[in-house]
Amino acid sequence: MANSHGLRTTGTHTGNFGKSKVKGNPGELDLTEEILNKENLRIPDRDEVYGRLVQAYNTTADPKLKAGLWEILKKRIATVKPSKPPTQSAHTETHWDIIKRTR
Repeated sequence: MANSHGLRTTGTHTGNFGKSKVKGNPGELDLTEEILNKENLRIPDRDEVYGRLVQAYNTTADPKLKAGLWEILKKRIATVKPSKPPTQSAHTETHWDIIKRTR
């Protein structure tokens, strides 16, 4: 058999390309009735979520995690912070005024 570099390209394709078929075993996940109960479910509002992200950004020492959190927070800051309108310059000098000044 030729070197396939670990990628199986022959035989029946099962969707798990490159590795043998993986089957999930029931009972591996700890999904109890208490976890699946929707009365206990509480989804935090956006401000609380982004507050937690800021707290995680300030406390982490992992540079990769910090960079990922900064990307998320940077997008949030751009959407929340009101943008300043472009300032109108007091430029009333015309093209001909510039030509007069240079001659």
